[in-house]
Amino acid sequence: MKQKLIKNNTDELIIFLSGWGCDDIQFQNMKASKDVLICWDYTNTDFDFDFLGYKKYYLIAYSAGVFCAGLIKNKLPKTELKIAINGNPLLTDEYFGIPENVRQIFKDLNINNYMDFRKNFLVMNKKELVFFNKNASQRTFESCLEEITKLENYAAKDIIPMNFDFAILSDNDKIFIPSHQQEYYKGKYKILKNSAHNVFYHFRNFDDILSF
Repeated sequence: MKQKLIKNNTDELIIFLSGWGCDDIQFQNMKASKDVLICWDYTNTDFDFDFLGYKKYYLIAYSAGVFCAGLIKNKLPKTELKIAINGNPLLTDEYFGIPENVRQIFKDLNINNYMDFRKNFLVMNKKELVFFNKNASQRTFESCLEEITKLENYAAKDIIPMNFDFAILSDNDKIFIPSHQQEYYKGKYKILKNSAHNVFYHFRNFDDILSF
């Protein structure tokens, strides 16, 4: 697992578990008043960070990061707040997780169809697509495909999922079915209206996520 610490000279830390295929470049537009530890690339679950010096911690997990929080939960400090965004701890469950037909679309991605995937599955409109492309991940297809395989292998094991305080769910998510996510989180969720799976056009800083 790769990590990058964004320092804002505070004693509070946001631990951000990003989604499948992401990297730190994709979130370079995101600001915060707190320090932020951005985590990505779940081809391995190695997690090592010195939490000394911080007094408060917050966990924000996005997409596949919601599942991966369960993989490293014993390595995380006690947090003030745990927020899931458009993801589910049961990643490959056919009902609550990503349906098999959508996972197959991930596996079939290539340089020729990736732009259509972004437009059809990740954003709401052309304006969001332009913003997404401007801040797109720089990871290779090979890296992303390897990550999918590893995620499915992790999900096949008996893992105790992370419990979140609440979830932020987009009303037009085409990766995770919104009605199924509402059922899973049992009232502990807030709806982000007019939003697709990628929410980072709507949230330009982490503080807004914490206070949503």
